[in-house]
Amino acid sequence: MNTLITVKSQAIKQPKKGFELTQNHKLALAYLSVAVLPFVLAQLLGMEFTGLYTSVLSAVNLLAMMVFFIQFPLAGRLKKVPLFSNIDWGITQHKKLGKYLGIFFFLHPIFIVLPKALMSADDLSVSVWSIVTSPHLLTALIAWCAMAIWVLMSIYKDRLNLRYETWRLMHVTGFAIIATLATLHITTIGSHGQFNPRFNTLWWLLYGLSMTLLIYNYVIKPKLSINQAYSISSIEKITDSDWQLSIQNNNQTPLVYQAGQFVWINTSGNPYSLEQHPFSIVSATADGQVNFAIRALGDYTSSLGKLKPEQVVFIDGPYGNMTLAPSQFASGITLIAGGAGISPMLSLLTLLAKQQDQRPIRLLYANHNMSRMIYLETLAELQRTMANFKVQLVCEYIELYQTYEQPNITHGLIQGQDIVDTVTKGQESQWAYYLCGPAPMISNMRDTLHRLGVSNNQIHYEQLTF
Repeated sequence: MNTLITVKSQAIKQPKKGFELTQNHKLALAYLSVAVLPFVLAQLLGMEFTGLYTSVLSAVNLLAMMVFFIQFPLAGRLKKVPLFSNIDWGITQHKKLGKYLGIFFFLHPIFIVLPKALMSADDLSVSVWSIVTSPHLLTALIAWCAMAIWVLMSIYKDRLNLRYETWRLMHVTGFAIIATLATLHITTIGSHGQFNPRFNTLWWLLYGLSMTLLIYNYVIKPKLSINQAYSISSIEKITDSDWQLSIQNNNQTPLVYQAGQFVWINTSGNPYSLEQHPFSIVSATADGQVNFAIRALGDYTSSLGKLKPEQVVFIDGPYGNMTLAPSQFASGITLIAGGAGISPMLSLLTLLAKQQDQRPIRLLYANHNMSRMIYLETLAELQRTMANFKVQLVCEYIELYQTYEQPNITHGLIQGQDIVDTVTKGQESQWAYYLCGPAPMISNMRDTLHRLGVSNNQIHYEQLTF
């Protein structure tokens, strides 16, 4: 989806701000604290290294291996574990760290033989030959090759023309094998285990926890979902590219969630299927039926018309931190939605209306053309009944729809001034801002808000780009 945002820089002043410790910074510090645990253990066991180069390389190796194991819970959907409950942020870091790990592990053998290379070409060739031919290093060589291949597959998955389910199976299986080989290597050849066998207990414990998490997510959790199966109440096409899906629990037990959250949906009929897709919830309260607005953008969403009422649905969730909780003390709220990003915004608005919130609430809703604007009647009703709520629609190709001449429709793209106009003057730093839409839009909007003097703690967003 093309971005729907441009920035009108002349309308925005950039104040000078000091360092700000955000929630994401706190999460990063917590992850770093966990990542350095092997190095701390090495120091407690009295392990010493000869030379600065060896000491630094050993510390980096320990850090990289620990970060590798942290990759499993980062993508593990552990909503009840505070450190890993921010799924959107966790997946983003999982992707980013995966690239860095791939680069480091690819260079790992080069770092090992580098001192020999600096001595002479003969020493280098002997070291390389011993690595390639040594049976003790076979697991390391296989893991090294597999790591390079699987990281490249992850980076370029969109170009591989693979179904998401196929790629996901290969991704999980491949890295489970890599984790096994890497753990065998580090516990049999690694200098830390050779120095003190107790050090190996840490690696096998981390390996066991990682494999247990995989078993839980792909075996135990699907089995438990059978007893909490849902069924399709209705499936309706509401625009030429959007569907409304409604599901209900077969056991009459409502899904407990907060407005703004999302779930993974599995409509294959098989609870163990990897065909799961994240969708934001449109409804705001747990009343037995859960509604979704889904835009047809890919293979799965383009085939939603094949779904039938009463068809079995399995869900995993709810997840997400883009709720109203962080904005309870804000002076006002601005919601910015692009395309299908209107779904969680409508959920938040419905809850705000139910709570009879008296604060100024503004919605900027952008789309390519008016035919893709959904729930306009619902938004109009909310604007009529809520105490201080206004909607501003932004349509790129409005000239194709001359019948829409309402004053709340702007032709073009969202401008920086549009955001300025939603906020009570002088209160920019006291408002809460919610963003949902394509990744380029969120990036541009965050930059714009920062120029307005808005802190990261005031900006709440999720991209659902899993």
